[in-house]
This record gives sequence, structure tokens and C-alpha cells, in this order.
Amino acid sequence: MSTRDIRYGAIAGIGYSFVVSILTILLELLANVFYPVPIILSPLWAIYRGLWVNLLLILALYGLLIIFVKPYKSESLMSYNRQLFAPTLRVAVYTIIAEAVLTITVDSYSGPFRTKAGLFIVINIIAGLLGGYLGVKLSKP
Repeated sequence: MSTRDIRYGAIAGIGYSFVVSILTILLELLANVFYPVPIILSPLWAIYRGLWVNLLLILALYGLLIIFVKPYKSESLMSYNRQLFAPTLRVAVYTIIAEAVLTITVDSYSGPFRTKAGLFIVINIIAGLLGGYLGVKLSKP
């Protein structure tokens, strides 16, 4: 494993973290049209507050995003693509786990919106860096 792989994993993790957060917000805004739910990002915060609709929405989105990243199961593709797609799956899973834990700070903060937006950006960067680093570092050679 080279430092270039770690850099690419970290960049991919940061981008994926922002995509996951934005999709979560959009999904909850769409759900808010049909059923009034508060906009939250963390499934752990949803459990703490007892917001079961939000929890189901977030977990369904996380599951779909992980399934989307899984490689094809065909034997002819798997031998070559295993080396390419296995780290991608790990980066996605570790980024989602890091984001699920770290976004509690964004949801629990009740101060001004500008500070909450700054927290959103910083938490996504940290979750992406952590997910990208762990996804590449813990991948099997």
C-alpha cells in the first residue's frame, strides 16, 4: 500500500461522505412532504430522540448505497475486478460508519445556522478522511 492509495481513498471518502449527507437531507426533505419529520443526519441521534421514521429512512439509504457499491458477482468479472472494487466497498462502508457516528454533533448542536453549516462541512471532511484511510489501510493485499 502506498501513500498515493491512501490519498485517493481519503479523497474518495470525502466526496462519498458529502454525497451521503446530501442524499440523506434530500430524502428527509422528500419525506417531509408526506409526513412531517425533522431533518437529521445521524441514525444514532434518531434512536436517542425516538424518531423511528428518520431512522428507517437513513438506514434504508445507507443499505442502498452499500448495495450500489458492491461489485458484480459474475465469475469472469470477479477475478479482475476484485482488486479494483474491494477497496471501494470498504471505503464506502467505513465512511458511512464514521459519518453515522460523527454526525451526532451536527444534530445535537442547537446554535446558529452558520456554525451548524460549518460543523456539517468539518464532520463530512473528517468522516471522509477516516473512512478513506481505514478503507485503504485495512484492505487485504
